[in-house]
Amino acid sequence: MPTLLNRRQWLKAAGAAVAATTLASPSRLLAQAPAAAPRRPPVAPGLVRLNYNENPFGPAPSAKAAMHAAVDGSFRYADAEERDLLELLAAREGCRPEQIVMGAGSGEILDVAGFHFGLEKGEIVAANPSYMALLNAADRVGGKAVRVPLNARLEHDLPAMAAAVTDRTSLVYLVNPNNPTGTVCGAAELRDFVRRQSERTTVFIDEAYLEISDDFAGRTCAPLAVGGRNVVVARTFSKIFGLAGMRLGYAVMPEKLAVSLRARMTGSLSIVTLAAAAASLKDPDYVRDTRAKIRAGRDALVAEVKALGLAYAEPQGNFVFFRTGLPVQDFIARMRAEGVEVGRAFPPMTDWARISIGLPGEMAACHRALRRVLG
Repeated sequence: MPTLLNRRQWLKAAGAAVAATTLASPSRLLAQAPAAAPRRPPVAPGLVRLNYNENPFGPAPSAKAAMHAAVDGSFRYADAEERDLLELLAAREGCRPEQIVMGAGSGEILDVAGFHFGLEKGEIVAANPSYMALLNAADRVGGKAVRVPLNARLEHDLPAMAAAVTDRTSLVYLVNPNNPTGTVCGAAELRDFVRRQSERTTVFIDEAYLEISDDFAGRTCAPLAVGGRNVVVARTFSKIFGLAGMRLGYAVMPEKLAVSLRARMTGSLSIVTLAAAAASLKDPDYVRDTRAKIRAGRDALVAEVKALGLAYAEPQGNFVFFRTGLPVQDFIARMRAEGVEVGRAFPPMTDWARISIGLPGEMAACHRALRRVLG
């Protein structure tokens, strides 16, 4: 099991790394420095924005009202509001508040986990293609990714991932539903996999899109983390709750690991963000209605893709991944020329594309563009 460093040890290790780079020559630093993660280019004005998997229906009216009300108290630090939200989340997950780590989006939690497990100099077993943030963070501190291809249904190949776990594995990372494919693992098969592998190493399941899926309660692995297994389950308020710009996510995990990861967090949460999250949790009707609207848009896009005779992955998120028959950069350029911005390339699937679900009018424009580009 990975060693849990305290804050002082963490800072000491970081200081040693800084000292080492200070003594190195500039040319050596340039040769050794890991490539920075590419920044997302802004979407040009006038384009339909279907490339970031945002929830176009936005936050609930109750969340908007809570944000407006919280502005008057924005001169205060949010200690009490953070404790209140932790209590709400703990009640939602059926765990102790000490088992929850909150961050600026689930992205901060993925980064911190990547640094933590990457510093173990072990191997992180993950699917390919999948969401890269955790692996990119691990790479920056010397971690090694073991990438396992998806199966024929473009789902995580759980038997192959199990075979890739060795004594050198510090973490097994799954994204369910997967990004960019949108596919989910079979619920029983996944739970069995997580139980078995958590006896050998830590298992991290990123469930950012699971609340959009058809069976959130039946598919979540959070009860395994709550029950004390060596499991982390991450969630975000960016997707179903429509709060991507407010930056809030959280993860449920064993308390000992929570202590370690929490000590590495570098920021704090906005009082406005906390108010929006608390209101969102208390508005299940809006979540249910938003899920239904996203699914309607997803089903309509799948129907369009099928009418064009294109292969696609069975989607359970707020996006559809399909085979265009073109080099993906050509497809991206042609769709942009038609006024629609679609997702980036996801190697090694270089002729597949991901399109997010937008508002009905945006999806109508997308369907027209698809027919012109691929019809």
